[in-house]
Amino acid sequence: MDLLGTLEFFGYVATALFAIMNPVGAVPTTVFLTEDFSVAERVKVIKNSIFMAGGMLFGFILVGVYIFEILGISINDFKIAGGFLLFKVAFDMLQGKTSNTKLTKEESMDYAERDAVGIVPIGTPLLAGPGSITTAILLNSRASTVSLKIALVVGMVLVLVLSYVILYFSTTISRKLGKTGTTVISRIMGLLLASIAVELITSGIIAIVQGI
Repeated sequence: MDLLGTLEFFGYVATALFAIMNPVGAVPTTVFLTEDFSVAERVKVIKNSIFMAGGMLFGFILVGVYIFEILGISINDFKIAGGFLLFKVAFDMLQGKTSNTKLTKEESMDYAERDAVGIVPIGTPLLAGPGSITTAILLNSRASTVSLKIALVVGMVLVLVLSYVILYFSTTISRKLGKTGTTVISRIMGLLLASIAVELITSGIIAIVQGI
């Protein structure tokens, strides 16, 4: 794989993960759950959320292949199923709402009074929910060389760092963008994610048909 191909894959990883994790969309929830926290407490919560999200994503790309083997699932089957899941998330984002595959109203109310809000619900399922985990596993399946594996890891770390920065300044971002601005950005991310979902579904179907 040449350098250009590696850079293109890195860009694809960063774009796909940023779109599905959508840290900007997590800003209102973060502000709400930490509104009475001190600065030190907020920073600790945000760090916990990033470590939790990173642990979930990296953990699943390491064990994902073994899960496939145990369940007898091919990567093409997973592409199609994952594509439909991502499209559901994207459709909700295009409507300007948080997908219920990431966080339900009941979960938000249940976890609002817990100390570990950085782990649940911000770290998971808001950042690292089923859609994010599915995306990470599918991206890992495409990283067939050492250079692509490195691009995958660097891309994931970059998105996690960006997520930390966005959540760190969540109060300022929320004040500047308002609900309308946050919704607009989420819809743009939803459009990108919908395109990725369609590509996954079509590529999975084509691969299965060619294998028949």
